[in-house]
Amino acid sequence: MDPNWTGRERQPPAQPRPAVPARSAPPTESQQPTRPSLPARASQPGRRSRFGIPLRLTRDRRAAAVAAVAVVALVAGIALAGEGIFVTASATPSPVRSQTAAESPAPSATPTATASATMSPTPAPAKTPTAAPTAPPLPSLLAAIGDSYSQAYSVSPAYRYDHPQFSWVVGTAKNDGVFSLLERFQALGASPVVVDAATSGMKMSDAARQANLVVAAAKKLAPGEIAYVTFELGTNDLCSDPKTAVATFDTQLEAAVGILRAGLPPGSRILMLAVPDFPHFHAMTQADPATRAALLLPRNSNRCAPYLGTFGPATTAEANHYLTAYDAGLKSTCNDINAGEAATGRLYCTYNAALLAESDFTATDLSTYDYFHPSLSGQAKMAADAWRADVWASKPLP
Repeated sequence: MDPNWTGRERQPPAQPRPAVPARSAPPTESQQPTRPSLPARASQPGRRSRFGIPLRLTRDRRAAAVAAVAVVALVAGIALAGEGIFVTASATPSPVRSQTAAESPAPSATPTATASATMSPTPAPAKTPTAAPTAPPLPSLLAAIGDSYSQAYSVSPAYRYDHPQFSWVVGTAKNDGVFSLLERFQALGASPVVVDAATSGMKMSDAARQANLVVAAAKKLAPGEIAYVTFELGTNDLCSDPKTAVATFDTQLEAAVGILRAGLPPGSRILMLAVPDFPHFHAMTQADPATRAALLLPRNSNRCAPYLGTFGPATTAEANHYLTAYDAGLKSTCNDINAGEAATGRLYCTYNAALLAESDFTATDLSTYDYFHPSLSGQAKMAADAWRADVWASKPLP
């Protein structure tokens, strides 16, 4: 404290005062030291504090302090209000609380029951989870409709003629490099009945007979069990001379598929293969000198002319026309199945020429006996491509 305000260094002159013993009169304002923070006042007589300060001045200082505290409280209240906290101005202190969007924005001097707690925003309703598509059950019957390509005919000079144990569909041989469809289903725990109706050398004209064999076996399945039928025909229609007329091919195809549509149990599936990509076979065999020389041998001269052998009347352009027309009929028939029965779950069909026409073959995927039939590696590729093309491809295999 400033020593000039203690009253000890400067005594005021004595002034007479009525009814009071001789006592020093209070100093005038001009005689009192001034303080920058207090305004000048007129001199008034009155009592002094213990430090010699007039009591009036002491009360004024208290009032100023109270006013300062009030200003600070007001500023603090404004600041708290900016943060969402309200302090009431009533004489009785009110509780301090958070203001939420669910409450009234105006501060209330009297706390209410609804304002006593912070309310959380109403949570949005939970979305109903979408059910994952259900994978079809594994087939209880696996059937092959086809020709020598499904019978693993002459996969090598040591294995000439039919060797279905190496087949891409129904093969069972171990350590042959061919992981057949049958072996894949068995690896997943299925034990399907096998109907190997495929017959080497057959054209589309034999498709109805093979379809009847499949349906006869499918009728023995228990309710809820399904059949899986691979349909691989058309090679001999293309490679023979004369070639099967397109209209005849389509009629025979529709007749066989009609038998399957009427006789397979609900939920069954058909895998429709395209005719092999013989223009690709021609390009790769002609690019290899050893293969080209082998195809000139008398026993191979008539192998699917004009693509492989050279003994045949049809030109490449004519053969390509038949190939394109056959594939169009196979694709159209498969699409018709899906348009008519797939929507109800009655029957499904898969056609994928990019995967199922052996366009990924190399020269080593053809038998070195005739360069026309798939070798063991060719059979293995057919099995892998067929598996990738259909619905069970997502199932992990051991």
